[in-house]
Amino acid sequence: MSDGAPSSAGRRLRTITVDQAISSASNVLVSVLAARALGVSDFGWFGLVLITYVATQGAARALVGEPLLVRPAEAESRPGEAIGTGLVLSAGIAVLVVAVGLLTSLAQRDLGLGLVALGVFIPLVFLQDLGRYLAFATHRPGRALVLDLTWLGLLVVAVGAVLVSGSESLVVFVVAWAGSGAVAGLLTPLPYRRSPVRLGLGWLRETWPFSWRYALSFASMQAASLGVSVAIVGIAGSRALGAVRGALLLLGPFTQLQAAAIAAGVAEVSRMPAEAAAVARHVRRTTALTAGAAVANAVVLLLLPDALGRLVLGATWAPTERLLWPACVQMVMLGLISGVRSALLGLKVVRTTTALDVSGTAITLGATVVGAFVDGSLGAFWFLAAGQAVVAIMWWGAYLRRAHPDPSRSEQVPC
Repeated sequence: MSDGAPSSAGRRLRTITVDQAISSASNVLVSVLAARALGVSDFGWFGLVLITYVATQGAARALVGEPLLVRPAEAESRPGEAIGTGLVLSAGIAVLVVAVGLLTSLAQRDLGLGLVALGVFIPLVFLQDLGRYLAFATHRPGRALVLDLTWLGLLVVAVGAVLVSGSESLVVFVVAWAGSGAVAGLLTPLPYRRSPVRLGLGWLRETWPFSWRYALSFASMQAASLGVSVAIVGIAGSRALGAVRGALLLLGPFTQLQAAAIAAGVAEVSRMPAEAAAVARHVRRTTALTAGAAVANAVVLLLLPDALGRLVLGATWAPTERLLWPACVQMVMLGLISGVRSALLGLKVVRTTTALDVSGTAITLGATVVGAFVDGSLGAFWFLAAGQAVVAIMWWGAYLRRAHPDPSRSEQVPC
């Protein structure tokens, strides 16, 4: 995409959606390739390495990447400061991961060395992700697409070499995967050469009123995901959790679209004048897009032939199929939230959005636990759907109270 005049909002959303699809497909491909390249034991250890990557990447993204979306002017004028802060913060995280890996290697050598290999590459891998958010914030999503395509291409080549060599080493696979992401990350500073990279934490200090709230929201959602899994296993058993995971896998295409719509929407609204009509148009457009996509995805899932379901999920399809109705209701509820969530984040009312995220986590987790006691995985999913409906009402209530924002009396945190 050209770096000239910004493209239309619709084109930006399409580009971000394609980028999110490629990012999601890359994550799935990594797991598939790991299953082919590693032995059974090392593949299990790789799952723990992947969880570590997701947790550390998400925390760094919440602290540095996502706040860029609500500070578009600074993202355009001083990207070097954001890049420098991202490198310093991720380097600190990398030191912790390497230390944990070295300690782990005393008890489990392969897992420990895999974590060490991941830690070595974390700063540049995060730089690749930070480049994506800089691209979204500056209305140049084509740059994000280039970064993700580069990592995907390098990943295929690197893992292909591992497969050809016949190596079943976890460390070698992690080096191929994370190393290719690190090389792609080196492309991030190139479009911003006029803004020197300044190593330090100045950008984080400046954006702290946003950053800690994003981090708290991320932590609450991770805690909810873990809590749901633990509750279902403890109450209904591992087979029930397998069914839940199967249903969540089938919802993957929609969740990627929703993430793209929210990221695009935050960047759009943050540039708008605080006018009710403009924000309302955005909310209607984004809600129509994501709710419509949720309904379409639901129709496809509910009409999915058993033969195709078994092809995708194997033996997990039978217990997963009974969860599709409540899963589809959850999907529609999430679709109804996307427009107002992106609008409130774009309007910088992060106190409200953080409170909604934390309270929503408590509601959905509590509903899931009660539902699991009532009727196993099916009860958990129906009660979770009911909890999502309550959360959707809360988000819309918060938005409607701000339908006519007054900048002089705004809740916006200091910039």
